[in-house]
Amino acid sequence: MATADEILNDALRLPSKERARLAHELLLSLDKPVQEAPADESEWAKVIKRRVHEVVSGKVKLVSVEDARRSVAERLGRVSGAR
Repeated sequence: MATADEILNDALRLPSKERARLAHELLLSLDKPVQEAPADESEWAKVIKRRVHEVVSGKVKLVSVEDARRSVAERLGRVSGAR
């Protein structure tokens, strides 16, 4: 298995769009446990219903695209600044 340094070196050679996608996926993996994608439409319906309930109940807060992008940019800045 490759080390984190080897993976990082390989990733830094990718085009910027691919690095951004990779960074995005890695950041997402830190925020919540990994879940399997539902296999059929009824499972997707359950996921949608649960997420709608979370928003309506106030358990989760929606953010604008601008705020989401700003948050990702800040996180990426902290990561790149730490190197």
